[in-house]
Amino acid sequence: MPEYYLDIETNATGPKPDINDEILTIQFQRLGSVSGQKEGDLTILKSWESSEEEVLKKFYSIFQPIKPFEFIPIGMNLNFEFFMLQNRWKKFGHQVPLKTLIYDHPHIDIKTILVILNGGSFKGANLGKFTGKTYNGDKIPEWYANKDYAAIEKYVQDEADGFIKFYQRLKERIPVALQPTKT
Repeated sequence: MPEYYLDIETNATGPKPDINDEILTIQFQRLGSVSGQKEGDLTILKSWESSEEEVLKKFYSIFQPIKPFEFIPIGMNLNFEFFMLQNRWKKFGHQVPLKTLIYDHPHIDIKTILVILNGGSFKGANLGKFTGKTYNGDKIPEWYANKDYAAIEKYVQDEADGFIKFYQRLKERIPVALQPTKT
């Protein structure tokens, strides 16, 4: 079962994410299922190089919601990615029930682990606290408006690198929890 780091960036129009926010990038990278090591380059699908619709169509064909074991997403707060993907796919003609993404499609979301590592508190349980990430994606809409695509790409690359290093540490330090159960 191939695991892939997965994240998206949006052009948020308000203080909270909204289903009408445009997806600017979808980024993913294959990871080793035992080690979490990178098994290929980070792919960044960028709306400014084509369109949001083209990015979503391309990712749909890669992700293949009807083949859940071909792309196992690994990420932080994947419900956000699934919610946004489901709504934006719907806009462009792909009907993917949220249930399919959240319940039928296997995935690994480290959000719960961050809460545990943060003393059980949701407040402050973010990647920055555990990866050294110095800023969040709040500046992306500004960079996008200013056509500073290089800044967006650097942010995406840095975030992916930080996440993957942290994920590798998790895989090293909690191997018992990551071993398949014997039947």
